[in-house]
Amino acid sequence: MSSSLFLSLLLILISASQGCAAVPEKEPDLIQKSCAIIVGYEECVAILRSDPRSIKATKVKQLAYIILDLCIENATETLGEIRKLQEKYSKHDQIEEALRWCVMAYESAIKDYFRKAVDQLGTKSYREAQYSAHIGGALGTGCEQEFYFQAPVISPLWPRNHNLAVLGLVAEGIVSLLRLNESQL
Repeated sequence: MSSSLFLSLLLILISASQGCAAVPEKEPDLIQKSCAIIVGYEECVAILRSDPRSIKATKVKQLAYIILDLCIENATETLGEIRKLQEKYSKHDQIEEALRWCVMAYESAIKDYFRKAVDQLGTKSYREAQYSAHIGGALGTGCEQEFYFQAPVISPLWPRNHNLAVLGLVAEGIVSLLRLNESQL
């Protein structure tokens, strides 16, 4: 390649890159701003963007309701999956015992924690809602641990338990932003 051709290409690339630099960056949206403050930015953004309602959200409280709905949806689907696994492993005492514990954990996560957190958001009990979201997500981890204690096998629920734990962590973080905003008023 001749040096004049190389120099010409280099100048074109430099001028093109300078032209691109002049384009202003898009301001972060509510999801990005909210997720930037809590643990697990990438997961937070991906989870919230997976629900079309969150794109239209204009307030953090709307995001909190959405993420709690996602927690309830995930836990409810997982509960259905656990019941199928109970039929499959009905003759394996240790696995069956772990699954029984997981049924109780997921029922509690839905009723006692995530739905309660939704109610607590409505009454502006943000500290309690944050705690409820935390415990609801932790029950996914508890289910996973039950397999290690009860059964010498890899949990058939690992991805679902992990997802609930991550959802709970994101929900806890989003709700904590409401507490933060409240304390700054």
